[in-house]
Amino acid sequence: METQTNTEFSRAETIPAPERVDRIFLENNLLRVMGFLFCHDKRTASRHIDSFTTIEELVKRPITIQPHSSYGQPGPGHFKLFLAIMKKLSDYGRPVPNNVYFSRAEMARLTDRSWGGNTGKQFMQFFLGLASTRITTSFYDRLSDKWEIANFSIPSDFIVSGKGSNVQSCSITIPEIVRRSLQDNFFSCLNYSRIRGVNSIEVAFYIRLFHHFSNLHENGSRNSVQIRKRYDAICSEWLGNLGVRPSRSLIVQQLGPHLDNLVSQSFLRSYSITRTAAGDGFNLTFFPGKTFFEDYDRFYKARMQTEVQFQYHDEQISIGQPLELVRRFHELRTGQKITASHITLGEQQYAAKLTNELGYEDAAAFMEYGVKRARAADYSVNTLSGLKVYFADFLQKREAIDRGREQAAERQEQEREQQAQAAYATFRKRRAEELLAAAAEDLRDEIEATAVARALAKRPSFQGATDRMTIYFERIALIEERIGLPTFEEWRLSISRAQ
Repeated sequence: METQTNTEFSRAETIPAPERVDRIFLENNLLRVMGFLFCHDKRTASRHIDSFTTIEELVKRPITIQPHSSYGQPGPGHFKLFLAIMKKLSDYGRPVPNNVYFSRAEMARLTDRSWGGNTGKQFMQFFLGLASTRITTSFYDRLSDKWEIANFSIPSDFIVSGKGSNVQSCSITIPEIVRRSLQDNFFSCLNYSRIRGVNSIEVAFYIRLFHHFSNLHENGSRNSVQIRKRYDAICSEWLGNLGVRPSRSLIVQQLGPHLDNLVSQSFLRSYSITRTAAGDGFNLTFFPGKTFFEDYDRFYKARMQTEVQFQYHDEQISIGQPLELVRRFHELRTGQKITASHITLGEQQYAAKLTNELGYEDAAAFMEYGVKRARAADYSVNTLSGLKVYFADFLQKREAIDRGREQAAERQEQEREQQAQAAYATFRKRRAEELLAAAAEDLRDEIEATAVARALAKRPSFQGATDRMTIYFERIALIEERIGLPTFEEWRLSISRAQ
């Protein structure tokens, strides 16, 4: 990052576009959950149907996984779908949305699959298996400095459209507590290109090792970074109750090919498998290689620099809104909340026609109008296109259309405001670092010491990444107090003048 010596806020100052890299953001609480949630042996995962609770950190923060009896514990295919969901969220940028959308081709590409005779059925099994598995764990809320217990599934609900057994597109809803935590920057940033097209066990090792290596490297020297963990704990906490092998040779046969691949890519310099001191099992020790340090500098250190992207809004219009319109129709028709549904391609196409012609708000108003008319006429309508007979009458209700347009305008204004606030937050953090770098050394030292003192006053015991984030935000607050940062209104005015 370039250091600016001029601490005044220039009217022509703009935000440079960051380098586009293929990143994936993983919410830090979900990093703990992932290791227990997904069993990386697809032959045994479906047989794991009993709930299990981890004894983690002396039962201070347990994780409970409750698989559905019909689907079993999520396996490698579910894991790839989960990562695809998180990748889509990463690509959407900020503000973090509640939904992600997939086209048919994109769903296959991001899950390393190709379309065949059973692919649509397999994807439906993955969706149902994930949505039906309940997770109970604690989430850290940095704003309130508290942990809260959450029970959720990922996705919390979904809609899939298709024709016959072929899936065409889908809309997935993200749990609010996950979305909020990502919005609060409580995540790790990884190199997505390293996990594309890779076996799920290797991906799980890369994610966990990168996260732990990064935390250690952030607080120590390059040579001090290494991780030692019991083999049986790795099987249960990182690999979702993968079967424990009794001998070193069988462990090498089970995990060796995946770890050797990480060594060949220089992500690991080396690893070892040794007996525990008590002789009651084995330890695995990992040493990072040069590509870890390259990824650390390029991804982990720059994890706060998220750009605002607009792909989400395009896909919301082309995929999300038509699917949501059909779901709302069936909920209104049946009087029941729908959390998982498979709708026909014909319904999606008619819904897309409505949203294109009327806009989403007016299309929803027409749908509600049509259902009311059908009920009044005792007309049993089972598909959205069955409301066509009321379309001409609806167009004459200009007040309903005008009301829908006003709501759409208000919603668009709110979205623009959210985008501006997110862009300002990114600018504010970067500007604070620039001002601090340009300040006198004694002022920098004072700010750093005061930030640490304030953080310790809030959390007397240091607990890793959580407290480093607290120090980070205290530092920005102090820079604003001692040096001064532009307000949102000043920043917005400077942007408009520069354009």
